[in-house]
Amino acid sequence: MTTTTTEATEIAGLVAGRLATPEQGRALAGDRWWPQSLAHGAAGVALLHIERARTGHGPWERVQRWLECAIAEGADSSPSAHLYYGAPAVAFVLHRAATVRPGCERELARLDRAVERIVLSRLEQAHARMDAGDLPLLAEFDTIRGLTGLGALLLARDPQGPLFRDVLAYLVRLTAPVTVHGRTLPGWWSPVGPGGKKNAAFPGGHANTGMAHGIAGPLTLLAAALRRGIEANGHVEAIHHILVWLDTWEQTSPSGAWWPYWVTRAQLDGTRGLIGPQRPSWCYGAAGVARAQLLAADALGDQRRYATAQSALARVFTEAPMALNSSLCHGRAGLAVLAHSTALGNAPGLCAALSDGDAAAVTDDLVTGTGTGLLEGAAGIATALHTLHAPSPDMGWAAFLLLDYKEHHGDG
Repeated sequence: MTTTTTEATEIAGLVAGRLATPEQGRALAGDRWWPQSLAHGAAGVALLHIERARTGHGPWERVQRWLECAIAEGADSSPSAHLYYGAPAVAFVLHRAATVRPGCERELARLDRAVERIVLSRLEQAHARMDAGDLPLLAEFDTIRGLTGLGALLLARDPQGPLFRDVLAYLVRLTAPVTVHGRTLPGWWSPVGPGGKKNAAFPGGHANTGMAHGIAGPLTLLAAALRRGIEANGHVEAIHHILVWLDTWEQTSPSGAWWPYWVTRAQLDGTRGLIGPQRPSWCYGAAGVARAQLLAADALGDQRRYATAQSALARVFTEAPMALNSSLCHGRAGLAVLAHSTALGNAPGLCAALSDGDAAAVTDDLVTGTGTGLLEGAAGIATALHTLHAPSPDMGWAAFLLLDYKEHHGDG
């Protein structure tokens, strides 16, 4: 980040002030207002205020008001809920709040039971789908909507519990190759397009590579568990299956290694070339994929792969295109958090746009131009600015991005 510590702290504080109350946030959010949403709603903004309260930079009353807003209409505990929406999202934020101010045990226990029901239902559906020989939708397994994201919550809440091991066993099974109409495909090949729906541009489906919606998310969770000594049958083999696929599709350019966002059936069959290199963000592209490989290499003790992945990341951090926005999901703030989680520091140029103009003008641009949300908007950018410029950054909040494994030696 090119902003100084003083500038970053000031911008983060001003954003928090513009989002002091749910009423302010509602006025700014417009149509993008889903209170139970970690990505776009009150649950995500609460996380900003939790991290500021943690360091004494904001009052706890703001946390309470945003949490109350998040659950005012209840928390969706249907099987369609996921880490970024509904009971799991509220559980994640409340878990983080409890690390600052205990006293949420009863509410968390109730949410844990809801999450358990959601995960068990999701696992039952996933195994039934595999038993039938069908291909998965992205929302079954990905980080944003699927079992990888729910697994990240379980890793934070109950890493030694049987439910988390069940999720790992599912991810292991997901990586097994499948045969469809005589063609061998990776188990995560999806019959839909990257948007999660049937798409004429993807007549044979695709294999998604990204951290948000692709196989880099499951790879990261499998590696994080293995580094903690939590291992399912076939765990190491599953990691190797994913790495072999990524190695097969790795490309090189003058700016370094890159991986396609996805592989289509035509590309798999060799009748169409790959598109890229593309934006190297957290959600898609070289940054997230290389980070996943770095974690896997550390878990496997593969020093060669670790060095290669670290080199790829270093190139991303120093040569990221200025066309990136400033968000966590696909912008410079996400790269800055990723850089910190890999012990590569805050590379220069990641948030250069935030140094243009005075803090008040930058804040106004953020809350009105990027929205109020955590994943793509001002709340997430402010959380990153506040945390990364603190004397001792506590990155626990970044677990929803699969970027918090600081207790281990390999990446932070």
